[in-house]
Amino acid sequence: MLLGASAAGLEQHPESVPQNERVMLAAVSRDDTTLVGGLSSSRWTGRGTVYVEPMAWITESGEWRSIPCDYSYRDTCKKFEREYLSKAHTYTVVSADGRGASVQSAPVKLSECADYTGTGTYSGASISGSAIAASSTDMFAEGEAPRLLDKAEAAPIRQALATLVPGKLDPTLHLRLYSLQLEGKNLIVLQWSTADFIDKPQERSVKHIFGIGTLSEGHFQLLRWKQDTEDEDERILGTIRLKSGREFLITTACDPESQRFRVYGIREDKLKMVYEGGGSSC
Repeated sequence: MLLGASAAGLEQHPESVPQNERVMLAAVSRDDTTLVGGLSSSRWTGRGTVYVEPMAWITESGEWRSIPCDYSYRDTCKKFEREYLSKAHTYTVVSADGRGASVQSAPVKLSECADYTGTGTYSGASISGSAIAASSTDMFAEGEAPRLLDKAEAAPIRQALATLVPGKLDPTLHLRLYSLQLEGKNLIVLQWSTADFIDKPQERSVKHIFGIGTLSEGHFQLLRWKQDTEDEDERILGTIRLKSGREFLITTACDPESQRFRVYGIREDKLKMVYEGGGSSC
């Protein structure tokens, strides 16, 4: 019933795809806890400014390729810093939140933990929280953002979860539930993250929950459940849709020593984690 997902065996090597056939994606956030490992205290940017972090390359067919510097291999980070990070870049937001906004990122210097989250400015549209931006918009189509369920909509799912995950959910927990659609499949995302309740320190010691499931005829099926509910804080960054029809849910996962990105999509009619990478680690 609880189906895990592994990134093992995923093809993430950028050299296999010519540069002119791939687009760089970058995570954009108004909140520093979204892109910084260590579960730091939340600091929000002012209007017109954002944190920016290159995330991965993607092809028109929906294949993901890791950038040559991430939390799992760092020996090529200096080359990536010299050839990419040392330059300013222009991205355009392709997720629903802030779609069309132009993001100007400043040059970035690698930290001791190979962190390359930088800062930037944006204009042309409002970004309320987090977004996904791309170096080119040619391959992207307009999609819908995950929708936060209200109390009445969430009630039957909470009840089903109490049976599926006994002892894991505090009935008073302010768990957020989102509905979204990926390639025709209706999904529910369960999330409790530090960023959601940063202003309520008394609630920050509860478990960091992230899961994905489906609701059909009153029955809830859990497709993914994040096993590390103590240290790892996973949360939604946004969704993107390609003109080819591929759709993806993109998240960020932080723990006390690292940060990485995860991407979920539909493969062979099933939900799978299709990419894990990027980020930094000490």
